Formats: sequence, structure tokens, C-alpha cells
Amino acid sequence: MTELGRLPPEAVEEFVKVTTSLSTERDLNRLLNTILTASRNLTRSEAGRIYVLDNTKRFLLLETHQQGEDEVDLTDAPPIPLFLGDQRNDTNVCAYCTFSGRLIRIDDPYEYSGFDFNDLYADDRALGERTRSLLVVPLRNHEDDTIGVLQLANMRDAVSGEIVPFPEEIDGLVAAFASQAAVAINNVQLIEQNQHLIKILDATNRELESENRKLRDKIEHQYRFANIVGTAKSMAHVFDLMSKVLNTDATVLLGGETGTGKELIARAIHYNSRRKTKEFVAQNCAALPETLLESELFGFKAGAFSGAKSDKKGLIQLADGGTLFLDEIGDMPMNLQAKLLRVLQEGEVRPLGALENRKVNLRVVAATHMDLQEKIRTGEFREDLYYRLCVFPIMLPPLRERKEDLPSLLQHFLTEAAQRYEKEIGGFSPAAMEALMRYDYPGNIRELRNIVERAVLMAESGSTVLPEHLAQEIVGPGSKPTSTAGTPADLGALGDSGLRGAVGGYEAAMIEAALEKLNWNQTKAAAELQISRRTLIEKMQRYDLRRGAKTVSNSRL
Repeated sequence: MTELGRLPPEAVEEFVKVTTSLSTERDLNRLLNTILTASRNLTRSEAGRIYVLDNTKRFLLLETHQQGEDEVDLTDAPPIPLFLGDQRNDTNVCAYCTFSGRLIRIDDPYEYSGFDFNDLYADDRALGERTRSLLVVPLRNHEDDTIGVLQLANMRDAVSGEIVPFPEEIDGLVAAFASQAAVAINNVQLIEQNQHLIKILDATNRELESENRKLRDKIEHQYRFANIVGTAKSMAHVFDLMSKVLNTDATVLLGGETGTGKELIARAIHYNSRRKTKEFVAQNCAALPETLLESELFGFKAGAFSGAKSDKKGLIQLADGGTLFLDEIGDMPMNLQAKLLRVLQEGEVRPLGALENRKVNLRVVAATHMDLQEKIRTGEFREDLYYRLCVFPIMLPPLRERKEDLPSLLQHFLTEAAQRYEKEIGGFSPAAMEALMRYDYPGNIRELRNIVERAVLMAESGSTVLPEHLAQEIVGPGSKPTSTAGTPADLGALGDSGLRGAVGGYEAAMIEAALEKLNWNQTKAAAELQISRRTLIEKMQRYDLRRGAKTVSNSRL
């Protein structure tokens, strides 16, 4: 073996020292420079580069370049594409090395070698150097995937100091070092990726926490007593009772007709209590058959029944620490009433198929529109459960007993519906308000909300809610709108065409009066009536309103 073919005497010692230090480095840039310096020392190379695959695995990026004692600026270094169109880039020696996974020795790049070295020639000219020998080594990790390329140039003879070709005998040492280096690079990349993901996850968690706080604050604000519409004496009594029970664990039983807002009150109790940071869980006991309601409330173990493939927490467990709202408790089957009684008495729940009870700490708020004492007399409701539920009863008044709240409630629901449907509604006309104030609302708040929502859908944007936008049972058969200044004092003559004629006549008379008052200026009349000019013109055409004509007649309707 010639002097040039022998391994450097310090090679093994350098190999052991460097590979040991690679495992402790955690900064990728420092690691790459350490690897390149060590590989140059092992091979006595004058220059070297390390390319690393990008995230798309379609380009090699130059990460570090050393020339002599200097580190070269990489600002303008172009990436090496691994593909040219749909074909592999086999003309570039680094790309070919990546695909083949083989070490490549080239004695003189300026002699024909089968590779395109135009980029290397350009770099040589820019640096005032000449590459005379080249060694290209794949960096393959522990899974035998190529993650980059080590390129070494111009090996110097240990004795003469002259540049010589890389000998074949050095291949094994360099390949072994490259494998260790690739594993170290891979590990640092994974650590950096994990740290980046941790930062993203941490930022996301902080953002979610912030959003949750905002959402919880919004919900709490929504259910503050001050934001619940109700100034009637009967509602003041409800608020007084709520304030007394808020920060206790007493079970609350809400009574009252359907649609009086029992769930709203239950949520207000929860979000104004010390349990507000935990869950509010609601279940309508009349919405599910007995078997489904039981599994929904109590949960089940896998295999408890056909189709139970995995464990499921029931709503009682989900409400642990918070509030469980059981609506329509009067419809709960007798079998489940006994199980619920145990939850209230012992603070324990046993899922279907389970052998042990589980402790729960929750507050129960129940609601019903039924007379539970009557159901006890008929044997449909357990008396012992009734007394466990009726620790603190609160009766909600029907809407007909709190008519003084109607104007505020109407405006609240009008604003809400107008925003939802993106309409500009200027309130209620006097006739519509009169009809709404007369009506008894057997469906209470729920019915009122639906009435207003329908009226907003019926009304045109830029107008007001008129009697014709309300259902017939609200306006009432044979009802007459209240007369206003500038309109006929008695529209009874229009009653021959029925309700639609009366309502239409009232609207036409109001429009005509406004036009007369403002000398038939349509823009000013539309502003006076709080409708758009386009709506005014359409109504003038519908009612055949013209200057000089008399008050609307049945023929126009």
C-alpha cells in the first residue's frame, strides 16, 4: 500500500472523539459545522459542504460551506433540485448521491465524469480556487434514509501536502462517520421540530384558554340578572329567591307553565354561582325513551348491552363539580326516579354494567310545568324524590301576569331577530303594539320570541312591524286599528273586505297622510314613516296612491 493510500494515523482517534461529541450537540448549525470540520480533518480536505434535504424532500439546501480556514457566506447559494420535471436529476452529483445512497469519488471534476459541474466551476471562479478531487458521501440515518449529502474537496497528502485524489481505502471510515453524523443531525432536527411543535401547541393552548375565558365571560355576562328582561313585581320576587340560593348546593325545583324561561333561569343560577367554572349540563327527560335516557344520564360500561363497544360517561358524571339541569322532570320514568334519588341522597352514580359506584359532586336544578303533587297522588311520581327535589322551589310567572315586561321583551326579541336576519326594523307600529299587548301568550316567552321572529321575517327592511305581519289570533277577529292624526277617524267602512282590507286600509291611510303632510315629497315621507323610499313607492303602487286622489277605497285593496 502506497503512502497516499494509507489512512491518516490520527484518523481513528479523531473518529472516536468526534462521534462521541456529536451526540451532545443540540444546535443544528453548530452541529453541521462540527461535522464538516471533523470530516475535513479525517480526510485532510481543503474544503467541504453539507447539503440537507428540505421539508418537501425535493431540494437539497446548502447549510454550511467551509473553504480553508473560512466559513463561506451562503446567502446566494441556490438549492439543488432533486427532480427536473418528472424525472430524477441524475446530472447533479449531489442529487445522484441522494437517490443512489452511494459514496462517489471523482479524481478531477474538470475531466469528463458524466456529471454537470457548471455550478462548481462558477463557484471556483468566484472563490479563485480550483477543485481537483471530490468525495460525495450520503448522510443516511438509522432508518437508512438519506437526509443530506457531505461533499469534500481537495484532499492533501500527509507528507507532500499536495492535492491528491481521495483513496478508496478511506471510503469505509468516511461512510461510518457520515452515518453517525446523519443520526446526530436527524436527532437534532427531531428535537427542533418537537420544540417548534411544543411552542405552537403552547401558543394554541394559550389562545384556546383566552378564547374560553372570553366565551365564559360572554356567557356569564349573558346570564347576569341585570341582563334578564324582567321588571315586573313577580319577576323581582324570582330574582330575590335566586339570589338566596346561588352560592348554596341546594337542589332547586323550577315550576311554571311551558315557555316561561325555566332553562334561562337554571343557567343564570349556574353562571352566577361558585360552580360557574364547571359544566352546565342539560337534559330534557321527555325527549328520550327510558332505555336511552338511562344510558344518557348514568353512562355505561363496554359490554353492558348490545352495541356498547366502549365505556361512556353519563351526563351526571360530566356535570361533576357543576350543575345538572333536568327539564320536564315530571316525565321521568319511575325506574329512573329511584336511581336519581340515590344520586341526590348519596352523591353516587353507578353506570350501566358497572360493579362499583362513583362519587359525584353536582348541583341538580329540575324543572316541570306539571303539578307533581297530583302525579304523586296518581302514582306517577315518587313522593320521596319530590321532597328531595323541592328543597328550594321557584315558580316562574306566566307572561300574562307580567304584561309590564312586554314592551322590553318585544324590543329585545326584535333587536335579536333583526340582527340575525340582517334587517333594519324600526320597531312596532302603534296598532301592532296594541295587539301584542292585548294577547295572552299561552306559550309564554317561547311563543313571544317566535311571534316577533315571524314578524321580522314578514316585514320589509327599513319598515316597522305592522298588524298585517302578525298572526290572526294575535290581531283578533273584527279588531280595528287605533286611528291616528291625518288618517280617517273610522276605518270601519273598509271592514267589508275583512281583516286584510282593514289592515291594508290603515297602512294606506297612514302613507297618504304622510304624503299630504309633506306635499307628496316621497323622500321626506319615507323618512317620516321610517321606511325606505323604494318601499314607499312599492306601497304607493300597491294601494294606487296618487296626488289629488281621495283616501283609499276598497277597490284599491
